[in-house]
Amino acid sequence: MQISIDLQEPYTYSIIPLIIVISLVLLESYYFIYLRNKNKKINIEENNVKEIPDKNIKNIPVIKNKYLNQLDFIENKYTNNKIELRKAYQMISEAIRLFVFEITDITTQNYSLTEIKRLNIPNIYELIAEYYEPEFASKSIGDFNGSINKARRVINEWN
Repeated sequence: MQISIDLQEPYTYSIIPLIIVISLVLLESYYFIYLRNKNKKINIEENNVKEIPDKNIKNIPVIKNKYLNQLDFIENKYTNNKIELRKAYQMISEAIRLFVFEITDITTQNYSLTEIKRLNIPNIYELIAEYYEPEFASKSIGDFNGSINKARRVINEWN
């Protein structure tokens, strides 16, 4: 039995609509990725860093004395080899950040170095930047006496 029906050519699609659809999908993907990254950058830039409030008058000499005593305690522990250099720097950094918090109500203990820089308090930024390397380096190296004396100076000179 012989069949005399010829097979039809396969249905062919035009390539132009396919190119248009793929282009649209790629453009939409790029657009959404771009928007997401743009929104992340905006959120980072709009981080609500408080300005130093003038209205909250605090007993600054008492606060200064508290943190100077804390620095003395840290220095005593370090010189008596009860804590290592890294821990000493961490404790000084924490004391300075808490001092700024008590004086200004700015939660510097939660801020990164970049956020502290944006506060526009150069003395505090320089101190914290100096402490970063000994705090986070694999081998802590630093001038402990110089660092703790700078911290005392900043606390004493605070208005």
